[in-house]
Amino acid sequence: MFILDGVTCYDAYTECDFTLHTYIIAWTGDIPALTKIMNLKGHNSYLGCRFCNIKGIYSNKYKHIYFPSQKENYIKRNHSDWLLHVNEIEEASTSKEKENLEQQYGKIIIIIIFFF
Repeated sequence: MFILDGVTCYDAYTECDFTLHTYIIAWTGDIPALTKIMNLKGHNSYLGCRFCNIKGIYSNKYKHIYFPSQKENYIKRNHSDWLLHVNEIEEASTSKEKENLEQQYGKIIIIIIFFF
């Protein structure tokens, strides 16, 4: 049985089987947990913010990536941005190019679900 087809369940009230489909509509967690769920590189990477496209700057002195506090750097991410990144990664012509894009954007996993 394929999970995307749903799970057959029994309704004792109507005394018949039905197909149960579930959907994740929201999740919550701390930053490391959400980073794992969204398959991002992490809050200490150059593009580590899941809300905006701010680019981190590496500090040689402190050996750490920090984010400048100018307001113009905070450009919100939206669904179109995620799809653009996914398409760029999928259309990469070489494995090295794909690896570089994954390093830049984070490894993005897309699961396409079709229900008929």
